Amino acid sequence: MSNIYKYKILSAGSIEPKGWIKEQMHRDLIHGYIGHYDKVHPSVTHNVFINQDRLSKRKFSMRKEWWSGEHEGYWKDAIIRMAFLTGNKEYINKSKEWINELKEITQKYDYIGIYKNCEEVGCRFNHEKGNGELWTSSRILMALLAYYEFTCDKDVLETAEKAAKHIMEHYKAENYFSVNSQGGGISHGIGFFENLEWLYRITGNKEYLYFSVKLYEDFNKGNVRDDDLKTQNLLKEDKLFENHGAHIAEGLFVPEFIASIQNEKKLVETANNVIRKLKVHLTPGGAMRCNEWIKGREGTSDEQYEYCGITEMTSPLNKMISFTGNLNLANRIETMAFNAGQGARFPVLSAMSYLTSDNRIRIKQFEIFKRESYDAAHFAAVCCALNAGRLMPYYVEGMWMKKTGDDGIVAVLFGPSKVKTSIHNIAVEITEETDYPFSDEIIFTVTPFKPLKFSLTIRKPHACQNIDVELFSKAEITETNDIISIDKIWEKGDQLRVKFNFEIQRINQPASKTVKNKGAYFKRGALVYALPFEHKIKTVKEYQNSGFHRYKITANNSTGWKLRLNTNDKFKFIPNVNGNMQHPWDKPVVKLEGTLRDKKNQKQDVELVPMGNTIFRRVSFPKINYL
Repeated sequence: MSNIYKYKILSAGSIEPKGWIKEQMHRDLIHGYIGHYDKVHPSVTHNVFINQDRLSKRKFSMRKEWWSGEHEGYWKDAIIRMAFLTGNKEYINKSKEWINELKEITQKYDYIGIYKNCEEVGCRFNHEKGNGELWTSSRILMALLAYYEFTCDKDVLETAEKAAKHIMEHYKAENYFSVNSQGGGISHGIGFFENLEWLYRITGNKEYLYFSVKLYEDFNKGNVRDDDLKTQNLLKEDKLFENHGAHIAEGLFVPEFIASIQNEKKLVETANNVIRKLKVHLTPGGAMRCNEWIKGREGTSDEQYEYCGITEMTSPLNKMISFTGNLNLANRIETMAFNAGQGARFPVLSAMSYLTSDNRIRIKQFEIFKRESYDAAHFAAVCCALNAGRLMPYYVEGMWMKKTGDDGIVAVLFGPSKVKTSIHNIAVEITEETDYPFSDEIIFTVTPFKPLKFSLTIRKPHACQNIDVELFSKAEITETNDIISIDKIWEKGDQLRVKFNFEIQRINQPASKTVKNKGAYFKRGALVYALPFEHKIKTVKEYQNSGFHRYKITANNSTGWKLRLNTNDKFKFIPNVNGNMQHPWDKPVVKLEGTLRDKKNQKQDVELVPMGNTIFRRVSFPKINYL
């Protein structure tokens, strides 16, 4: 079994967000609902991992017994990451209290989960039907492992390992996925692969890899409802994704993970097919189309997507980059995070849209469970609301990775940040000064503890080939279609200036509901641009006197909705020098200026803004004549 990584994800805390990314997380934590969710919705207040009072197939507060475990895991994972990434002492202390409770309960039972310690059916590890045994444990373990890496508290790692090995011991001769159930709880068990990979990455213990192979074999043999990631289904070239999108997003990396461990031809083909199929379902804003179910449908500007699918796909894509070195996957993360991810939430995370589409001129206020509304606590489930707080922390996780040979570091996802690591046992710090994706320019400042030879690799983002590189000292620069690699003896204060000369792309789109025949949308670098529509907003419901609400939002008018694109008309990029780069989603800091055509083919001057700055918008436009 060879090394399964080409690039290695750094420990939590190695990468510090700066600039607008840090400021967004700070505002979300303090002024958004995430930091106050126990006052917004009771789903995160049941303390299920301490009380351990649940029985499978028994509803609690009219909800599936495992939902509170899922939600509590999401919430605590978000809080822990945001607290440490922003340096918020209040929430760091709150995180410490949670983790100490988990350590204490695990010392008693070696069990981190939600189920009762009893003998009857429905108790822990004794389920005849659907349950959330692996799923709920996996979500709180993500929070636990993040806390360990931020603090280096070895007792926390020991707690996580005890809990994981307890699960592994129980299921070493049993197939967890064979339970007779068509519910989503069993399928969600695929989330446990994230824990196994992470524990291997931390410890190097191959026991976690062996059990991962065994667990995937069980998944392939199992009776799961959401079976899209089974090997036999992935190998079917004409079979696209069909089932629940969140499950697919959660487990997206698993075939590549198993292929990296075993390196068998069939498994490699399976892993390749994951990406090929995913591409069909992606919307222009980067999300996987899914109104709960994917249904084999192509991603267009008119297709809906679920916020859980956005967040839950980010960490798996980071892992796939680490296994393969395929930096094209980073383009997908950036597109999804900066467009669909920002365009389905308020600039400060006080409300978000559970189901969203790129093209949107109205919100169906009475859609089943009101999933299209902007809301702090969706009635359908609070999963998407909580996952909205996890997106940018997981983006930060993938910003920098190390080469496995310990001879260099890779800038994978761009944005203002600082990374601290070691190369050949020598401490290295690199700051990344930039307003990316609103600016094309990045200045890297390298500070090794002492002069050190290594390679700094820069990804070429979004097919950009016209890149200016300015370095004030001698270096060996290697360039391919995907990367620029700078090899030199780096000294304290060495600077590297990179400028991506992005061009405006018009990307063709197939016919869809609002795009008859064929259409196109505009993208420059990571940002997709949209025609915005003004709106009015009013509160509908306040949750538990928390100050957080459900909103009714309507477009003031739809003037311009039917404008079309003449393929001969030009657009130009306009940076806003007076924009607030700390809060770039509050008000657009960049735009495209150009013309669209009305029904009489008359030119209409328009300004397109980043999709993430809009609620009502048109992303793709019908074309008058075709290229």
